[in-house]
Amino acid sequence: LPWSTAVGCNMADQGSIPALERASTAVRSSAATGEQKEMVAGRSGEGGCASGVGFMHKIKGGMEDGFGWLGRQCARRPWIVILVSVVICALCSIGFMNFYTESRPEELWVSQNTDAYKDNQYVEDTWTENPRFNVYYAKADGGGKLMTPARIQKLYDIHLEVLSVNVSAISDTDKYPGKWDWERACFREGEFCVMLSPLDLFGYNATLIQSLTQEEVDRRVNDSSFYQTPYGRRLTKNDIFGYPNKDSSQDPVALRGTYVLEQHEVEEDGTRQDVVGIPWEREALKKYTKGNSPLDTVPLFRIGWSDEFSRAIQADGIQLVVAYLLITVYLIFTLGRRDPVDCMVGLSFCAVIGVGMALCASWGLAAGFGVMFTPLHLNIPFLLVGLGVDDAFILVTEFQRALKKGMDDESAMVQALRVGGMSIFITSLTDFLAFVIGSTTVLPALSSFCIYAGLGVLFDFFFQITFFMACVSLNAKRSRGHKKDCFCCCKDRDESYEPFKSEARGCCCCVCGPCKKDILEPTFGTFAGFVKQIPFRVFIIAVFLVFLGLSSNGIHRMEVNFQLNWFLPDDSYLLDAIAWEKDYFESSTPFGVYIENIDYFGRQEELNQVDRFLETSNYVIDQSSSFWFREFIAWAAVTLPYSSYFQNVSGVASVTNQSLFYTGIDEYIKSNGTRYQGEILWYNASNPNEGIRASRGGGQITVNEYTNTGQEKYEAMENLRKDCDNAMSYSDARVFAREFLFWEEYAIIQEELIRNICIAVAVMFVIVFLMIIQWQVVLAVAVAIGATIINTIGMAYYWGVELNSVVTINILISIGLSVDYSAHIGHTFVESSGSARDRTVTALTKTGPPVFNAIFSTFIAILVLAGAQTYIYKVFFQIFLLTTLFGGFNGLVLLPVLLATFGGEKQTNSPDPNKSSIIKMVGVAEEKGSLQNNIGNHNL
Repeated sequence: LPWSTAVGCNMADQGSIPALERASTAVRSSAATGEQKEMVAGRSGEGGCASGVGFMHKIKGGMEDGFGWLGRQCARRPWIVILVSVVICALCSIGFMNFYTESRPEELWVSQNTDAYKDNQYVEDTWTENPRFNVYYAKADGGGKLMTPARIQKLYDIHLEVLSVNVSAISDTDKYPGKWDWERACFREGEFCVMLSPLDLFGYNATLIQSLTQEEVDRRVNDSSFYQTPYGRRLTKNDIFGYPNKDSSQDPVALRGTYVLEQHEVEEDGTRQDVVGIPWEREALKKYTKGNSPLDTVPLFRIGWSDEFSRAIQADGIQLVVAYLLITVYLIFTLGRRDPVDCMVGLSFCAVIGVGMALCASWGLAAGFGVMFTPLHLNIPFLLVGLGVDDAFILVTEFQRALKKGMDDESAMVQALRVGGMSIFITSLTDFLAFVIGSTTVLPALSSFCIYAGLGVLFDFFFQITFFMACVSLNAKRSRGHKKDCFCCCKDRDESYEPFKSEARGCCCCVCGPCKKDILEPTFGTFAGFVKQIPFRVFIIAVFLVFLGLSSNGIHRMEVNFQLNWFLPDDSYLLDAIAWEKDYFESSTPFGVYIENIDYFGRQEELNQVDRFLETSNYVIDQSSSFWFREFIAWAAVTLPYSSYFQNVSGVASVTNQSLFYTGIDEYIKSNGTRYQGEILWYNASNPNEGIRASRGGGQITVNEYTNTGQEKYEAMENLRKDCDNAMSYSDARVFAREFLFWEEYAIIQEELIRNICIAVAVMFVIVFLMIIQWQVVLAVAVAIGATIINTIGMAYYWGVELNSVVTINILISIGLSVDYSAHIGHTFVESSGSARDRTVTALTKTGPPVFNAIFSTFIAILVLAGAQTYIYKVFFQIFLLTTLFGGFNGLVLLPVLLATFGGEKQTNSPDPNKSSIIKMVGVAEEKGSLQNNIGNHNL
């Protein structure tokens, strides 16, 4: 055999005793996997399939040798390994100089190939004057009739307080100097500030309002001639009044008004903020949140959203910090033994530091390459802490197991990284590749998240096998020197105590208790006895099938939906405003029709069609549209000299003289149509005959952000676009509202989730197969991981979760954890010998405790977020709780059942005579003291 030949050559060349030392090293270092390697090697020539398997075993063996070499370096040169790790972390962290945060929704959740993204770019580039809507609502405080003189007078008093708000820009005061009141900050139509209110019925006339009678109030409320703004915009009852069951034939029970500000935006570090609107709105909304009896008022101002989000996130952020601390505390009390020397408290902090280094290195490297950071990336630390703690448990467990077998520290380090390092490599590589391939998604935020998470997983693995294992080596030296863990300068007085061999003394630092022994390993040994019983396995498979059926039904019924109000805390005043909007007012969303630099004169027929689209589309609320061309044509038909060139042929109204067409538009918007001055952009305002560069109209779409499902909103948006395209080519006239940036997501998010899940599962299957090789085990592991994914998504439906980008990101994180919960058991099963049931017992007793610790630490940490207020952390809690529960069940219960049933038998190969002779020679030499107990990592 090549094995015996290699050893024989070494013995012949270098002498029997040195060769025996190397042989002893090699035999022991391959104890965990040597037998199966020889079995495969012996059969490698039997056929193509066997040759392929033999080749994979060689690759795996080479990787294990590499991990063993690293283990030796960690044992011999721990400080150098730590230094190299810190230097690598520091070098990657230089990338933070290029770090920036992106919060604009159009740059996060919208594919750059979608119409909404392109339309938003066009509108922002062309129309620098854009409105900022701030709505308020009011009801009768204490009930009774809403529209009474006293309540109208109170509404007017509040209005005057709002007009008195006077603020300074919060930054860039050179561009926006001085004080900003309503008249200076408002959005204008012509010379008028835009605002809508029931006060329009009374012309904002202080004298009239102070002398109102109930009879005059009723007359104006019921007479449609009063429904007009000072700048000529016609109103409907539904614009300003809300009714029981939205029935306008009844008396109004709610009212609403709108203040429209001009945007004064400044972009800093990828974030845009309105430096005038933000302070003005913060002061103005206070007028509606204070007591305003006899009115009950509530604002829905734009700044209120970000302020309420921030308030809730700060509160939940504290809970998230507590969750991290709980994981750390659990790690401290479970990583080591209950003994003042071996409790490993300091080592637990080293594991957490390793995760922190992974965060710094990965985020710095990603930032260095210009990848944006988003608020949702703040979930990545939880993923890395979960994976890092799991890796720490696996590595330390293997190290302790080797020490208990009598190995010295260096040998134990080699063994821990050969076995444990290979195990966590499988899971880390799977997660890394899944995230890397997932980064090719069309959603920018999801792509960025996958890049940051993938690099985080990679560096987490790297620092666990380098920095952390070097710390394990230093900790072992401290322990061998009988120095206390928490007080390493103090020496333990009990010289007879042997680290990890003597019975633990029941203390951890200064805390002592009756529990001295680890109870998990014997507990899993007892549980493994149940797994060997056929009735128990039948019961578990039945439970698995029941949950699989329920979960599949949940996935089938899950809908795509996303609403901004989900992000508000439960006690937010904005929820009252949204509830009133849903209960009393017609659902609507304002949109614009943006027409580009076409030949307006030559395409008057299409302009007529755009007007008809706005007035007749089933998706536009009746009488809600406004279009300058409609009003201009009506004016030109009765105004000389334009009426002389006016014609209406088959419903197509037009002005037939080109020069008069453009000069007529200019005259109209400077006289009767001043409200449309902001709706037309000229090439040259002083010479209208050079033509119109752009123009716009608009209306109200019949769906609303708060009252309709995601599918309804997407369909309404698409149908509105089709109706507009039928009137004028979409390349020349586009329909757009900022809400479309969110609605566009509904068409692709389900496809993107399925795509990323399929990628993750495929990568997982390939990597696990290449590393584990045994196809029965690979299929069992794949079933366990796949079941966890299906259970998590499907059961989330019964918890009220609907599919969107936030849910998608949390599901991708959960996939990473579910791989860890199953792959380690499968890897240990493959390394074991005996019948399928015996191998299952070995896998459970060896790997079950560290995997359980990883699952349980995540579980107790996630419970802290049960009271989360923000949608992000509510979903985070729901998805992760389901992942830990079903990941634990499928990884620690279902997978052992499948392995015990279908895993197959692996007998230990009969020892080769040549190998037996060498082993005997090694044994004789050791008895004479000629050899040291030094486990190496040589390739036999």
